[in-house]
Amino acid sequence: MGAIETDLLPCEASAVFPGLYTSMPAERYHAIAAMSAGGLKRMQQSPAHFFGIQMDPNRPPPGEPSPAMVNGTLVHCALFEPDTLDARYVIKPDGMSFSTKDGKAWRAKQTRIIVDVEQMAAARAQSARLRALPELGALLADGIGESSAFWIDEKTGELCKCRPDWTSPAGDGVVIVDGKTCQDASPEGFGRAIWNYRYHLQAAWYADGYERATGTKVHGFVFAAVESSWPHQAAAYMLDDLVLDAARRENRRLLDLYAECKRTGVWPGYAPSISLITLPAWANRQLENAA
Repeated sequence: MGAIETDLLPCEASAVFPGLYTSMPAERYHAIAAMSAGGLKRMQQSPAHFFGIQMDPNRPPPGEPSPAMVNGTLVHCALFEPDTLDARYVIKPDGMSFSTKDGKAWRAKQTRIIVDVEQMAAARAQSARLRALPELGALLADGIGESSAFWIDEKTGELCKCRPDWTSPAGDGVVIVDGKTCQDASPEGFGRAIWNYRYHLQAAWYADGYERATGTKVHGFVFAAVESSWPHQAAAYMLDDLVLDAARRENRRLLDLYAECKRTGVWPGYAPSISLITLPAWANRQLENAA
């Protein structure tokens, strides 16, 4: 993928002011053009990926969410917004087929997201597993869900944003809780997920951004990890300062790169020339052991 050159800029921020918005709908938040943790991850893959996914006027419309995404969103609602479950979701009647006339008519009338009874039961079980963790349960007993924070980066002047799943009061500040569904919630398994999905960038971005937007100290960022498969084992984790400091440096680099790409209109991708490639370190070790 070569560099993409464009004169296009993201849509206007619709006059959003820096600060904290506790009742902003998710659709409104996502429509506001500002750098986010997700945007940083795309910039890390390449600026061309960021442009192609978030700015290219010829980009395809988003596809249907995967089953894992549907499950993650459902668990998120059950954990952080349980009072809205009935307003947002409807359970498909047992035995109903959407290939029949009656099934098609029932589905056409629905304004809520359709899930089956097993999906809803699993989401409630996952939420219960997380709330049963004493320290995490205490954090979830008091706080605000789905607040939207906006701030201006002093160095680049870029509008930035984050939307914590849950913010719990803690002394003179807050603790942020972020829910994650996963295949393996063990320390080793979730540690891999943190690296693979760049969750450490998100943790640093949210903690620093919330402080900047509100002037309130963030005492910690907690991952609430729960396995998607039965018996839905759960765990809560925080990252150490060494990891968070490295994430902050990478976030700084990516935000600076974003600002430069906007200034020049050039969004580079992968190297355009033929490059020498090698295998990952773990694969090379296996080759050495087999020799």
